[in-house]
Amino acid sequence: MKKDRELFEVKYAKWLTDLEQECEKAVMQIDDRMYAKTLEDRYDQVSCFGIAFYKKRCLIQKK
Repeated sequence: MKKDRELFEVKYAKWLTDLEQECEKAVMQIDDRMYAKTLEDRYDQVSCFGIAFYKKRCLIQKK
């Protein structure tokens, strides 16, 4: 039985106003560099998350 996997790309925003944009960049990087492709053959489901931090704040997007 194959299991599910999670893939995370993390970014740091220099300004609070850039938090959402950095989160989107993280998700785009997963797509552009095809990080999930190597896992898709071996696992039933690969969940991708873009995470951006600004100080103690965090924003997460699931692809």
